[in-house]
Amino acid sequence: MANVLMLGTAEWDSPIATNQHYVARELAVSTKVTFVESLGLRRPRLSRDDLVRMAGRVRKAVGDREAPAHRPRPANAQIVSPLVVPLHRTPTRPINRALLRRATADWLTSSRPRVLWTFTPVTYGLEEAADVVVYHCVDLLATFPGVDGVAVARGERTLSTRTAVAIATSTAVRDHLVAAGFPRVELLPNVADVSVFTAASRPAAERRPAVLFSGNLTVHKLDMRLLESVATALRGHGELLLAGPLAAGGGSFDAELRRLEDLGARHVGVLTPDRLAELAGTCAVGLIPYEINDYTRGVSPLKCFEYLSSGLAVLSTPLPAVTELARTNPYVTVAEGDDFPARLPDLLRPVPDTVLDDRMASAAAHGWSGRGALLRELLESELVGGR
Repeated sequence: MANVLMLGTAEWDSPIATNQHYVARELAVSTKVTFVESLGLRRPRLSRDDLVRMAGRVRKAVGDREAPAHRPRPANAQIVSPLVVPLHRTPTRPINRALLRRATADWLTSSRPRVLWTFTPVTYGLEEAADVVVYHCVDLLATFPGVDGVAVARGERTLSTRTAVAIATSTAVRDHLVAAGFPRVELLPNVADVSVFTAASRPAAERRPAVLFSGNLTVHKLDMRLLESVATALRGHGELLLAGPLAAGGGSFDAELRRLEDLGARHVGVLTPDRLAELAGTCAVGLIPYEINDYTRGVSPLKCFEYLSSGLAVLSTPLPAVTELARTNPYVTVAEGDDFPARLPDLLRPVPDTVLDDRMASAAAHGWSGRGALLRELLESELVGGR
């Protein structure tokens, strides 16, 4: 059995489960996984949310286990919360390297084959101790506001010489990794926990004209003008539901939320996957109203398959990854500008159960059951090849 050290870009108990949480769960089916929580690529600010987040990391790093776990821990997985300085330039690098190596000492001294499966290119040299290195790149990290692009670029240059395989979740990310010099790049777009959402789907007779956006409510991703136009178009005809945390990646969304609520939208808070699936199963349309910018061009939204596996029609702005899917999936509509809210009346019309079934079927092959098996096979292949 291998010993996998997974460097994440989020906390294990972050409000929304992302690719890294599912990958850790799937790999832990057959091997030991140590998940290292985010090293803090985004520069912290003197905001209440950032101060609370940093205080929570200090408590976890010193062994505070009073807070209940938000997300289940796989039986074969361990969660590590290293106490590092969230600045990754010359003055702090030696300190962070020592702190990170101390936090991962069990992996570093393991007699089992050591695998570094990293979602961040900022690794502080841990790849030097690995038998196999996998760089799982789900975003164009350097383009996100506040992220240290210099540290990201430096880390990717180093990783490109040590990585057995790099995994890209969109064609934009794949092209970036190829240009960065990674010798082997596999394109594996994001998938979703489709079985959870399909199980909670309701028949057509129990649906309502509700439009759902689930995800991080942040101005860094969302096209606010489009969201406001959707809320306005739905007044008297349906309801816009917003599910997710406010500005989980930094910044604020308070004023924007008040504006949307004034237009009739309703924020239902942060929901567990089961509760989100129950809500989605009563709706008609799932939204991906992302602004098109340098960051979102590399995004592969797994919520697209969550929506489809709930039987929803999908309405998205022209993200490259969604536009590619729309070419083969008739239940995914891409629009922008004034055409975005104009598409809602057709998508909100009641449909028979056979259409709901077709939407769910179109998502069935994009679940974590199949993807998990593929990733475990990839890992085993790399381990055998490295012997």
